[in-house]
Amino acid sequence: MNTQEIQEILNHLIIGITALYTIVMVVDFVVGIVHLWQKFTLNIEYYTNNTTSEQSHIESSDIKKSLNLENQNQSTNRITSKPEPQPNNFVSIDVDKIDLRTARKIATAIKKASKSNPDLIIKQKVNSKSVPLAWLQAQIKHRLELAPEIVTPIIRELAPTAFTSVRENIQHSNIAKTGKRKVS
Repeated sequence: MNTQEIQEILNHLIIGITALYTIVMVVDFVVGIVHLWQKFTLNIEYYTNNTTSEQSHIESSDIKKSLNLENQNQSTNRITSKPEPQPNNFVSIDVDKIDLRTARKIATAIKKASKSNPDLIIKQKVNSKSVPLAWLQAQIKHRLELAPEIVTPIIRELAPTAFTSVRENIQHSNIAKTGKRKVS
């Protein structure tokens, strides 16, 4: 063997070792990205499930509280004639009355209106899948608490049926309790 053949063998050996290290680095990079993506999707699924479970827990506790109040009213056989004084123009928003299409429109409108505040943006797709209606409603409720001055006009425009006044609620509750509408 002469020196030129030894140089060619060493060159091929160095190229092979470099190629092997490059392949190992690329495989490690791809495995790391896949592992990170799996953690990310699990985190999003946990957040989505956690949000909907918290919402259902809150709703169930609200139902239990209202049932306890009704039981207390029935046990004392006393019907209050006047509710707490509230202003006539007080309006509440029932986000549960919003359907899926309207919820998506509201989410898009909030996104357009809140370019200065990215915390208000509601994602409509997670893992390239559309989110369920309950999740959108929970997010709209949360954004309504964060920035009512931005979200309320949007809901008023896109979902006017979600607004209920206190008088309507009182009339509906009187009808439900007595079965008859009281004439005022």
